[in-house]
Formats: sequence, C-alpha cells, structure tokens
Amino acid sequence: MATNQRGVRRHSFNFSEPDFWVFEVVNRGIGDDTAKAVSLPHFPLLASMLPSQYWAWMATTRITYCFLFPDGRSRVYEVVLDAETGRQVSVPLGSHHAWTDLEYEKCRHCPLKREEHPECPAAKNLAFVVDDFQLEQSFEKVLVEVVTAERTYRKEVPIQDGLFSLVGLIMSTSACPHLDFLRPMARFHLPFSTSKETTVRSVSFYLLRQYFAAKQGCEPDYRLTELQRLYDAIGEVNLGMAARMRSASKTDAQANAIVVLDLFAQLLLDQVNDKLSSFEMLFSS
Repeated sequence: MATNQRGVRRHSFNFSEPDFWVFEVVNRGIGDDTAKAVSLPHFPLLASMLPSQYWAWMATTRITYCFLFPDGRSRVYEVVLDAETGRQVSVPLGSHHAWTDLEYEKCRHCPLKREEHPECPAAKNLAFVVDDFQLEQSFEKVLVEVVTAERTYRKEVPIQDGLFSLVGLIMSTSACPHLDFLRPMARFHLPFSTSKETTVRSVSFYLLRQYFAAKQGCEPDYRLTELQRLYDAIGEVNLGMAARMRSASKTDAQANAIVVLDLFAQLLLDQVNDKLSSFEMLFSS
C-alpha cells in the first residue's frame, strides 16, 4: 500500500477479479475529506448490510488529479460530484481568504447577494488549490494523472495546462450562476482537451440541452443564438477570477490557467460565429 505526502492511500488488488475489491481514499478532496468503499457485487445479503456511507459513495462521481513534480513532490485533488446532477457534493474545507469574499473583485454581472453568499462559490472552492500552487512557475513541467471511474489520463504538461483542466472542472461545478450551464459537460470531464474538442463538446451539450427544453414544451435554440450570451458571461467571470488570483498568488500559474480558459471560450465563439464551418466537412456525404 502506497501513501504520498497528501495522504492518498490505495490498496492493490487484482482488478480483473470482479468478486471483491476495495478502494480507499483519505485525501484533501474537493467535495469531501474521506471516502471509503467496499464493493461486494456477488454477496447481496452482505451488500444489504453495508453502511449508508457506501451508498452515498456509489451516488457520486470522483475525478482525481495528481500533479507529480520532477523533484518527487506530489499534490492530489479529488473532485466529488453528484452522479445524477453533476454538482459538487459539498464545499471543501479550508482557511478563509479575503480574495474569496463575494465583494472582492466581484464580477460586474454577478447576481449573488452577500447576505446569502458571503464568498464567491467558485473562488471558495479554488482557494486551497491557489494556496498550493502560489509559489510554482506556470511553465514548469509536471506529470499530471487524472483518474476517473472509466479511465486514466496521463500527460506531461506545464503546470498552467494541468491547472487549466482542474480549475475549469472546479469552477463549472461550484454553483456560480453564470457557469452552471457547463455543469453537465463537467460531469463527463475530458482533461487536457484541445480548443476544437472543447468547441465540439460545448456545442453538443448545448444542443442536447435544447432537445430537453423542447421536450418540456419550451422553444429550443438550435441556431445557438443564446450560446453567444452565455459565453460572453463566462468571459466576465474569467476576468474577475483572474483578478482575484493575481492578488492571491506570488506567481502566475493560476491566473494563466484562467487566461487559457478565457482563450478557449473566445475560440469557441469564433467557431460559432463562423457557423462551425471547420467541422462541416466531417458531416458531408
């Protein structure tokens, strides 16, 4: 059993044998602090005796990011989402920071009220990630491993690229009103996505939303008219978050990650305004 400096422990078993497996995580997670599960699919009587915490574990989707530094350091973050809604199960524990206050560099179009939300929900959930990386340089190369229930991704990237994926996942599931429409896409998170992959995924999920809107009797927006407004709003959020991070960080890694997010949002809008012509030939007969 291996343990790294941030307390992630995994028991090693033969996962080709489906009768029994154990998976334990005790780390500084985003969504909860401790998760334990024992799966016994072929023992229904014993399964019925399992504690309620097990079924709560089964109702969540967990996405784990591990940053491995050349000097042997590692940092691990686990984002815990409700498997049905894609929302973060709970907010992470951490120290209060002035830059997470709702009114600090507040986005101009933010509808939240301080009485109900003392802190910006996205900034609050990003706080300890910012703390951990505030002394790191944005272009330092790290090995980033992302583990989901379905597969594992691994890539050597500059820190800001790894943070780009992690920060985007956290922000889009943090109950920010202007980012909430990205939540279904975050539920099927794709780390290290390119600008074209992001465009395809964003437009596809938006059109899927319109399909469900039509099923409920609403007028669907198949021409993507509203998508422009939604991504303009995201641009405002990215500007505000970058300003918060610059005040909180001693280096530029986190702010640069936000800049990359904003660049991708702008590239997507450029594609939409161009009628998605760069993808059209793929659908020609």
